[in-house]
Amino acid sequence: MNGPSKHLSWKEVACNDGTPYPRKFIDDGRVFKLADAFEQIRALCGGYPIQVLSAYRTPTWNRKVGGAPKSQHVEGRALDLKPPKHLTVKQFYDLIHANHKDFGIHGMGRYRTFVHIDIRPTTNLVAWSGTGLKESRA
Repeated sequence: MNGPSKHLSWKEVACNDGTPYPRKFIDDGRVFKLADAFEQIRALCGGYPIQVLSAYRTPTWNRKVGGAPKSQHVEGRALDLKPPKHLTVKQFYDLIHANHKDFGIHGMGRYRTFVHIDIRPTTNLVAWSGTGLKESRA
């Protein structure tokens, strides 16, 4: 299998420092829940490609890029997504926000160039906005 879902590769969910996505998070199924949310977002956007800027992060990489100390990226539950070319960041965020319950998304952040989504273990939505991290994937 090339990835946890049809349009999300193992390379995309790996840490940007080259560390693979952790086996323990594959075994407990969280990567597949995250991939399912990604696929539903992609379908909602008309099937257009969505670039993953950041997914899993090691604690060291998370500190290096200025991530929150208890970031869901370190837990393998988060994706930072660049909107498809036909949507602005705000449009992309609003579309996901309107459907977050159906997708199992419990964390959302809107930044200048991307949207953060996560599947943290809670029933409430945690939402915020910010300026964005130093990190990006080419």
